[in-house]
Amino acid sequence: MQLFQDDDEGYLAWAHQHPDGFVVNAERRPSPRYLILHRADCTFITRASQQGRWTVAYIKMCAPEAAELKRWASTVVGGRLQPCRWCDPGP
Repeated sequence: MQLFQDDDEGYLAWAHQHPDGFVVNAERRPSPRYLILHRADCTFITRASQQGRWTVAYIKMCAPEAAELKRWASTVVGGRLQPCRWCDPGP
């Protein structure tokens, strides 16, 4: 599992190198109310943002397996992952 904060280049490289991986988009200070699970190749979290930044206002927690991210959300943040409506990362 890898956290990307203030590291757009590193995040985009990870997503490119792990197209079958998973990404949680979370507020800069992760909150149980906003933990969105995406596939690493989801265009919603890899296309150019309006500000041209991906890991400043929001962080990205990345892992090859969704189960790792579910455990992180539960044990560290105290919340549950919500699936992205665009890429449908599954249960």
